[in-house]
Amino acid sequence: MFDFALSTAQELDRYYAEHGTVKGPLHGLPISLKDQFHVKGYDTTMGYIGWIGTYEGDPDPAKVNKINSQVVEELLSLGAVLYCKVIFPLLLPLLPQTLLFGETVNNLIGTTLNPVNQYLSCGGSSGGEGALQALRGSSVGLGTDIGGSVRIPASFCGTYSIKPTHNRLSYRNVANTNPGQDTYASSVGVMGTTIDAVKLVLSSLLSTEPWMRDPNVVRMPWDGNVERSTLARASSDGSANGEKPLKIGIYWSDGVVTPQPPVSRGMKIVHDVLENLGHKVVNWEPPSQSTAKRVHLAFLKADGAHDIHRQLDLSGEPLVPPLRNAFQLRDPISLLEYQDLTIQGKTYCEAYTDYWNSTSSQLVDAVLMPVAPHAAVIPGKFYHTAYTESINLMDFSAAVFPVTKADKTIDEFNTDYQPLNEQDRKNWEAYDPEIYDGAPVGLQIVCRKWEEEKVWAIAKIIDNGLKTMAAN
Repeated sequence: MFDFALSTAQELDRYYAEHGTVKGPLHGLPISLKDQFHVKGYDTTMGYIGWIGTYEGDPDPAKVNKINSQVVEELLSLGAVLYCKVIFPLLLPLLPQTLLFGETVNNLIGTTLNPVNQYLSCGGSSGGEGALQALRGSSVGLGTDIGGSVRIPASFCGTYSIKPTHNRLSYRNVANTNPGQDTYASSVGVMGTTIDAVKLVLSSLLSTEPWMRDPNVVRMPWDGNVERSTLARASSDGSANGEKPLKIGIYWSDGVVTPQPPVSRGMKIVHDVLENLGHKVVNWEPPSQSTAKRVHLAFLKADGAHDIHRQLDLSGEPLVPPLRNAFQLRDPISLLEYQDLTIQGKTYCEAYTDYWNSTSSQLVDAVLMPVAPHAAVIPGKFYHTAYTESINLMDFSAAVFPVTKADKTIDEFNTDYQPLNEQDRKNWEAYDPEIYDGAPVGLQIVCRKWEEEKVWAIAKIIDNGLKTMAAN
């Protein structure tokens, strides 16, 4: 894609020379793409060997390399320079086979490790995007998130991201796994090396009125009033400034898998920073995430992995080892079971909303919580995804920001810890202070549905507070 990027840049130069102004707010900005987004002239593989040289496995020459995703058209109209997708192992961003995995592994390029600490994973499924940004090969790019896929890599790689409520941005002509399952659908999200880069791209995309071309997108421009009114509740250093201070719920643990020491310390750092800056912090004890994870995962597997195996059969490639048990071919669930799960999910969302609305006279603005129970992860030891999956089930807005790094001299292994259950034991025993030393620790801040402006602004305030703390 480098030739395409260079030709785009030349066209932008000519445009500026002719018109004396930029084409749009992203004029000349290089943007990388997860390999779900179609760009004319280039393959989209989504980690499948059988998709090489095809359009999502379809060899029809009228489609192959002839289609742009809507969001790609929007980026180009804004002046962006698209320069990078999965083509060869040396070109990132990479992504896992099927997308449904919190690491980045496929049969095309193998396993992508964490560039900050190569004993650990870069996360997934937008893991190559996170790795590329950690290496500063990209300053901003697009990913997708159906179970944590823009949040996990950002957390693991020390960068920023935002997961909007789905259908805030367009998914039209974006490749996907099991696209007919839209009860809990994937969101297009933004990842970047700064919190401001994330907002620039998200707000710019919304300025193109994507709802005019994609009937699924909600007519909802970026609301600058919400952004400004939220930012006004803090000074530039993150401190409460006399306006109503933020009220943040602190979700220390879901009671199923306790975060390992680096993540718990990261939570304590942000808790203390918020408190010292004059904001309100309260413990958060919502309905159990285990229900949300169970329902969400059931929907991801509802078709019995038939869509995944249909793509695998195009080339005869096997499932990568980490997915072989979870996505073995089997009968789809029945319509009655599907409907029952829908009701269970709806009931959970209602119970969570009722809890949120019960948080005294000043409602909690947002919830601080882990992205995962570990800082990055030793490959093959990602045992618990409920911290992100539960947010997808409720379709909440979420932003990720870096906090600290694992430190073997501080984050010691507690030999006296009594695991809550077998899953918690596996996660706890997977922690090795020597291996994790130096790994980024990122956390997520979560707001309700359609609150991207608010969640971004709160993440900005917290980020400013952390930087103030680090400077003092």
